Amino acid sequence: MGEFDIILKSLFAVITERVNYLKEMSKEFPNFSLFRKADHKYISAIERDLQVAIEACIDIGKVIISEKKLRPPESMKDICTILFENGFIDKRMLSILDRMVGTRNILVHRYENIDLEIIFGILKRHLQDFQKFIKQISKKTLKTQK
Repeated sequence: MGEFDIILKSLFAVITERVNYLKEMSKEFPNFSLFRKADHKYISAIERDLQVAIEACIDIGKVIISEKKLRPPESMKDICTILFENGFIDKRMLSILDRMVGTRNILVHRYENIDLEIIFGILKRHLQDFQKFIKQISKKTLKTQK
C-alpha cells in the first residue's frame, strides 16, 4: 500500500470515528426541543466532531488534488468542484460537500450565529453523507480494496 492510500485511509478513519461519536450523541436527543436545551458541553462536542469530520473531507480533497496534480483550488468550495470535474464524486455529492463546507465555515468563523436547528438536522438526517463520500472517493482512488 502506497503513502497516498495510507493517508486517505487515515482520513477515512478520522471521519468514521467522528461520525460514530455524532451518532452516539444523537441518540441522546430524539427531538429538537431536547437538543435545544442540551448542556453546552454536548453541543460543543457535537459541533467540534462535525467540524473535524468536514475538515477531514476537505483534507481528502486537498490530498487528491496534490497527488493527481490537478489544478489548484481557489477556495475550499473549489476543492469540491475539482473533485467533481475529475470524476471523484458525482453531482449530488458535490452539492452535499458544498453544504458541508458552508457548515464548516459557519462553525469556524461565525460561531456566534450557529443555528442549532441546522446542526440537529445534520445529526438526524445527514451523517450518512460522510460514508457516501468515503465510498465514492474509495472507488476512484484506492489501489487495494477489501
